[in-house]
Amino acid sequence: MNTIMCIDRPVGLVFRILSATDCVKDRLAAYYHWNDPQSLEQALLVAKRQKIDLREVKRWSKVEGHSEKYNEFVKRLRVSR
Repeated sequence: MNTIMCIDRPVGLVFRILSATDCVKDRLAAYYHWNDPQSLEQALLVAKRQKIDLREVKRWSKVEGHSEKYNEFVKRLRVSR
């Protein structure tokens, strides 16, 4: 799975867009490292509305040393669906 999509537009413009999975990882990074609850809410909003690779988020969270916070994310995600 490509993590960044490139969209070519007229006049030579190219937009680079993060995948939904990478967007969730970005928001969770702020939650993990700065205990930012708003970032957790943003990660949940994206995960509820877009298809994400939870296995990849879990793997990454473990590498980051935040398995416990990942479990909280998954718990809240399941309750909200």
